[in-house]
Amino acid sequence: MVSKIRNSIVFRIGSLLMAMTVMAVLSMFSSFVISEIADKDAAAINVSGSLRKQSYLMLSTLLVAENTAAVTEQQAVFEQFETILSDPVLISGDLVSPDSALAQSYKTVVVSWKTEVKPALEQYNSTATAKAQLFDTVNSFVDKIDFLVLQYQQAAESKIELLRIIQIIALFSTLILVYVAMTSIHGHIEKPLAQLTAMARRVRDGDLTSRVELDNKDELGLLAQAFNSMSDSLSEMYADLEGRVSRKTMQLKRSNDSLQLLLNTSRLSNNATEEDLDFQPILDELSNLTGIGDMDLCITKQDADSPYIHLLEIDEVSNRPNCDTGNCEGCLSHSGTIMSNVQGCYTVRFALEREEHNYGVLVVRMKYKNGLEAWQHQLIQAVADQIAVGLSLKNQVHQDRRVALLNERTVIARELHDSLAQSLSYLKIQVSRMQKAHDKQADGEVFQNLIDEIRDGLGSAYRQLRELLSTFRLQVGGRGLKGALEDAISQLSNRTNMKITLDYQVDSILFTPNEEIHLLQIAKEALQNSLHHSKGENVKVSLVENNNQVTVSVADDGVGIPDGPEKMNHYGLDIMKERAKLLTGRITMERAGERGTIVTFVFSPESIHSNVALSR
Repeated sequence: MVSKIRNSIVFRIGSLLMAMTVMAVLSMFSSFVISEIADKDAAAINVSGSLRKQSYLMLSTLLVAENTAAVTEQQAVFEQFETILSDPVLISGDLVSPDSALAQSYKTVVVSWKTEVKPALEQYNSTATAKAQLFDTVNSFVDKIDFLVLQYQQAAESKIELLRIIQIIALFSTLILVYVAMTSIHGHIEKPLAQLTAMARRVRDGDLTSRVELDNKDELGLLAQAFNSMSDSLSEMYADLEGRVSRKTMQLKRSNDSLQLLLNTSRLSNNATEEDLDFQPILDELSNLTGIGDMDLCITKQDADSPYIHLLEIDEVSNRPNCDTGNCEGCLSHSGTIMSNVQGCYTVRFALEREEHNYGVLVVRMKYKNGLEAWQHQLIQAVADQIAVGLSLKNQVHQDRRVALLNERTVIARELHDSLAQSLSYLKIQVSRMQKAHDKQADGEVFQNLIDEIRDGLGSAYRQLRELLSTFRLQVGGRGLKGALEDAISQLSNRTNMKITLDYQVDSILFTPNEEIHLLQIAKEALQNSLHHSKGENVKVSLVENNNQVTVSVADDGVGIPDGPEKMNHYGLDIMKERAKLLTGRITMERAGERGTIVTFVFSPESIHSNVALSR
């Protein structure tokens, strides 16, 4: 029981409530019992007090009685007195116990009545002596009655005093129980709850270091232990989460720095010219990010014995037997392998390879105790691959430049052969004719005709030379094909009275630089033919797209072209056909109705080919 009271708040509060309830019930029950016992006390006091009046009534009746009728009346008074004396209230068991002083006093009054007072009253004579004795007897009897009344009064007062004592005891017991309950509530409920509430607020605010110091073994003590355990668990969990977040943050930062390094490497490789290829900042950043201070970047040409670029990243003096002796073959021939040396280090070589072409090697040296982590290996390999991609792109650009230069030289040779070379051959023939005419001593008219033909040939050759120079200087600027066509039309409009208009409906098509150059050359060649030979007033250049094909047309309202194919070749159709062939297209030159000529070129741009392939 004591253990339950000590270890259970509910049992403790229930016990106190039970004790107060029992105390209240006992108090009410005792009050009820005492009130029931004291219910006849007032009647007993009243009846016993009436005995005194009745005694004096008998005496007065006796003194005034002088005849038989008076004796009869006296006898009735005696009977009434005895009736009152034997009243059940006076002899009730609730009031008079056999051995009590009240019972003895009552017996004394009864005995005195029967043995003294009643005989004296019955034997009374009218003498003075008898009268005096009778008065003394009655007075003595009344004193005994007074003492009996006093006994009844004291019995009633004792019951009231007992009731008062019980009520006081119940009151003080209740107050004590209330005090004990309030003290228990304050010490075992209010204070622990206040500590638990304060801890809950601190936990809510993020303070997981607070603890509840309670030694109670009751429910709140158990709750405090649970709170402390929960706080410890949360603190450990938060510490673990913070550690994991910190590690994840470091990994994300490292990944971000790695991506930034790869982006910088890719940007440098793709945007820089060969003279601007400086990988030293990339090597420095790679060393700083990986924490490896000993790196070499050797960039070589294919089948070369030594690098043409050798970059170092050294944080301490290292032994490099291959570099000291100039033996580059030792690194280049062992790309991707791990080699050890005498200083307790190992070397990892990352080959700069792209499409079976070796551009060099990235050498990393580390202490055995440090080791190369997986992310370091992946990052260094990615940087090496990016450098190889950049070098490959630069090599491809050089190859493209070489091919473009060869193609341009081929175009120039073809242009010179088809135009200026033909004119010079014609002039050479005319000079030979003039030499023969001189040898034959021809007349002046023949010489004049030859001179006129040579003059016309020189003029034509000079014009063709200017056109070739203009063609060779032709370029497409930042405004694209449309801007180049507008500039060409503007220049040609200043040299002719013909009205030139442009209908450009292919803004949504992306042409390659090669396509733009050839389209511009074809359109310009056709325009020059119209301006020089059509003798018209208007010429229109149109570019439209239809059925995944682009149509370029140049139409004039001039005299038209003759039907002979040799005349058509005279207008540079072969040159335009050659350009059309390079773009995998077809070109035609024909009359446009009764008057005028139209040159039409149809082809499919590479961008449209790509879109069609993707849609499929």
